[in-house]
Amino acid sequence: MSKFYQSPRWSGEYLDCSMPMTFDTYSVCSYNCLYCFSFFQRSVAGASEDYLSRNVKPVSIERIKKMFTEPETTQFKNYIKNRYTVQWGGLSDQFDEYERKYGVTLELMKFFREIDYPLSFSTKATWFLSDPRYLEVIEGAKNWHFKISIISNDEEKSKKMERGVDTPTRRIDAINTLARLGVAGVTLRFRPFIIGMSDPGHQELITSAADAGADSISTEFLCLETRASNKGKKRYEQMSEVVGYDIYERYKHYSSGQGYLRLSRAIKEKYVNEMEDACKKNGLRFYVSDAHFKERCHHGACCGIPEKMKYNKGQFTEALVGARKNKQVSFSDIKVDAENIFGDIEFGRAVGFNAGSSELRSKRKGWTLFDLMRYQWNVPKSANSPYRYFGGIVTPVSKDKNGDIVYEYTDR
Repeated sequence: MSKFYQSPRWSGEYLDCSMPMTFDTYSVCSYNCLYCFSFFQRSVAGASEDYLSRNVKPVSIERIKKMFTEPETTQFKNYIKNRYTVQWGGLSDQFDEYERKYGVTLELMKFFREIDYPLSFSTKATWFLSDPRYLEVIEGAKNWHFKISIISNDEEKSKKMERGVDTPTRRIDAINTLARLGVAGVTLRFRPFIIGMSDPGHQELITSAADAGADSISTEFLCLETRASNKGKKRYEQMSEVVGYDIYERYKHYSSGQGYLRLSRAIKEKYVNEMEDACKKNGLRFYVSDAHFKERCHHGACCGIPEKMKYNKGQFTEALVGARKNKQVSFSDIKVDAENIFGDIEFGRAVGFNAGSSELRSKRKGWTLFDLMRYQWNVPKSANSPYRYFGGIVTPVSKDKNGDIVYEYTDR
């Protein structure tokens, strides 16, 4: 068994993701947030003993360096050669307590700074911004974007929900430090938004982030994974104690579908409107990673990276925002980046990508990720089509000269 963690990977959400090449330094996160997306996803897949026992593995520094100096040796070659921004911190926090112990992230940051590679970090940590080694490598990094995760300004609830994480106040201070260091931008990552936890006080939190130097927020509502193990359901019970209602029952009542439960659009609208209003008042760009209201994103990168940074525009969020601005959108509008990145990546061999059952892999044998994206675009009844995934905000109206569906935006 390898002593190193195998990362990066292709995001399972690549259909609507601006940074589908996602990277983690460590196999396990030292934080113990009750809502952890990674925990619930791994519970469904059958978490390994290494993960459950917190047996951490780092990536190989030399292997990562080789990927970026010799991109032809990797499946990510087109992504790297074209210098699309990499998402750092998809399943684990790259600045957690393991980093404080091992320092692998720091060594890779030095390398990425040398080659001036564009990165978007996602973290809840603050300690590294008191360490001169990290400050030195971060200062003036015009190609680096940071997302600081805060889901509430209630310090007591946060202590119970996000065990092992610094207080919201210290994370607001982290936004201020990063803004003063002159990075490309700092986003308040207001995700997941948990009703009864994130509100009241959500508008005040946005104002605090703006005052600290954030230039944007990115929000998404909590989704529930009902297929998680008993350990996962135990976490829902603990979360319910914090927010004051039965989360599991609330989601079953106000969600459609089975398995992965997403609250209805109607339930979320009030909060989205209030957050968007707070952003307008404070001069912040507004982004929504949730499938509902994603059309309100400032531009097609829902994690909030600045438009000047190069991101993948070959995805459905870009199409949705384009439809909002131009009333209609076709697959040809996103085809260039999509084909450039995914055109030669075989669906069943995509690194870290869940290709589904053996029957499904057999049915799609020979398909690339680009082929799968085009298929999902052209089958409106599919749960992953722009029509169904975004809740009917775009509807199929015709076909273009290539035989691809043209979607029309419906204002709500």
